[in-house]
Amino acid sequence: MRQAIHWALLIGWAVSMLVALLLHGQRQLSEFDPDGVLLHASTSPNFDSNFVAFLKEQNVEAGSIVHIGTASNCYCNSLTKPHQTQLLNRFENEQYQLTSINIESAAMLKKMLSSVPALVIVDKDYQLRYVGPYATGYGCFTGKDMVDQVVTYTKQTPYQGAVINADAQGCFCQI
Repeated sequence: MRQAIHWALLIGWAVSMLVALLLHGQRQLSEFDPDGVLLHASTSPNFDSNFVAFLKEQNVEAGSIVHIGTASNCYCNSLTKPHQTQLLNRFENEQYQLTSINIESAAMLKKMLSSVPALVIVDKDYQLRYVGPYATGYGCFTGKDMVDQVVTYTKQTPYQGAVINADAQGCFCQI
């Protein structure tokens, strides 16, 4: 009888720990584009060209991996470093460079993006290829890594416009 009580307590403790972890994890997930602002903006026929024109104003060169971050303390920003390294390694032969833009200094981006960190890829022909998160899931490292997909989007021919990934949940800081 005593051993049954010990097992019951152990199982009760394990279940309560799992519930606590799940509740805490749910708080860590947020929507990338909760109000659909980026998604709506991307439906404009001039979205790609206007976005690239803005990037050129920010001195972003063709063949760039653009990290959109924030100057404020955002834990999720630090989680992008491995993804940036992977992207640079995958684009090593094409000689892409990494550029960063703080959203606070970019009014156009601030109107469209409600969450950071965000990733923008501009190919060697100054064509917008991808706008969205680096990854999804808890902490953006247990979910789906977007690196392989982003590389595929960037190399896709013929060019058919940018891929806008607005429907994602993960570790994002709301602006």
